[in-house]
Amino acid sequence: MKVGLFRATLLIPFLLVVCSCRKDQYSGVYDIRGKIEFDDGRVASGAQVFLDDEFRTSAGSQGEFVISDVNAGRHRLKAVQSDSSGYSEAETDIDLKDGDFNLENFRLPVPVRMLEPVDVASRSLSLRWTASTAADFREYRIYIHHSSALDESTGTLLHIVTDRNDTIFEVNAGDFWWGGATLTPDTRYYFRVFVMNSFGRMSGSNIEEVVTSIWDHADEFTSNYRIRLESSFAALGNLKGIDWDGTCYWMLFFTSRGGYYDNNILTLVRYDHAEGTILDTIVFDGSNYFAGGIAWDGSQVWMSMRQSIQSVNIEEEAFGKSYHAGEGTVDLAWNGEDLVMLDTWNKVMVLDPRNGDIVSQFISPFIHVGYSGEKGVAARENEIWIINVWHDEIAICDISGKHIGVAKVDFMQQGFDSDGHDMPMCFRGERLVIALDSEVRIYTIEHI
Repeated sequence: MKVGLFRATLLIPFLLVVCSCRKDQYSGVYDIRGKIEFDDGRVASGAQVFLDDEFRTSAGSQGEFVISDVNAGRHRLKAVQSDSSGYSEAETDIDLKDGDFNLENFRLPVPVRMLEPVDVASRSLSLRWTASTAADFREYRIYIHHSSALDESTGTLLHIVTDRNDTIFEVNAGDFWWGGATLTPDTRYYFRVFVMNSFGRMSGSNIEEVVTSIWDHADEFTSNYRIRLESSFAALGNLKGIDWDGTCYWMLFFTSRGGYYDNNILTLVRYDHAEGTILDTIVFDGSNYFAGGIAWDGSQVWMSMRQSIQSVNIEEEAFGKSYHAGEGTVDLAWNGEDLVMLDTWNKVMVLDPRNGDIVSQFISPFIHVGYSGEKGVAARENEIWIINVWHDEIAICDISGKHIGVAKVDFMQQGFDSDGHDMPMCFRGERLVIALDSEVRIYTIEHI
């Protein structure tokens, strides 16, 4: 029978002992001698020995111990063994009279072993452990915690099992309530199982650590990449958009004048990185503009004004076509046929630049795993790359929005704070380019 619980429970430690004793039967003060072993015959070297809840000694290399000068009467003897393989304890009552006391054939229960969790997904996993061999087995208690300091007092009691042969338990999101959250993606958890008899705890297993996966069905991905930083160069601050026209970079910079009646400034720059020279500069300051990415479609630049996107006539240095951009575009990209827009609500829209029709739209994969914070998008044939401020993987989707792969980035774990600015991206041939406010990074791409 299984009983699911959703609260932490404090259990009382326990373990088993083997001892012996002997002294003058008329003195009223005696010795207790013994040898501590596990049920499987292994000696419990180093086990701690307690008398009446007071620590008295530790077992030697062969499990032997001596407690000297113990007054006659009834006493409770306890042994405790704890190491990385688990925890075990046993208690027994002894009656000292008429000489030293020999306690034999008392053994510590062999701790069950928590095995490595399997079938680990973003919101589920399977726990397994070895079966208890204790004759007085009553139940297993499975605990979960967010750190390795896991016992009955710190962990959350997740489940109780009363069948000794039932050693598999499926953990799913919603099975427990702990710290205001359930099993979530890309999260580290610790698990441990304790064995109980009718008097309390007999043993505790080792602690197993597991990190839930960020993505489900990752084994079905077909577009996984490894990117490596190749080079970088400095740019003006507040870089809000970047794209490659086959020869040079187009970059969009945003300048706020700080006043409600003062127009912001958008500066569109064509930059020759090889020569380190600016080839063209177009300034837009006729309104209180905001910037959210650019894209080169092969003949002209498209700029996001957050609420709208507009084409730019380079020759006349003026805006051309204008389309509504939904909730506000964070970044723009060009996939060879259409514009790809990433909006502030983490939605991707594919737009036909000829008439402004929405060809398709889908929600970013990061939403499904609890991450909101998309900052940039890049596109190429049948691949849309999305970067998120909270995670060190770029999600890759096909044109329909199906999640088809990932690419790891190198700067999310280096204390990089991107909350204050976006991370526009683009492809430069077989290179990925990511702009980080005032730095442009160029990465090689390797399919794995």
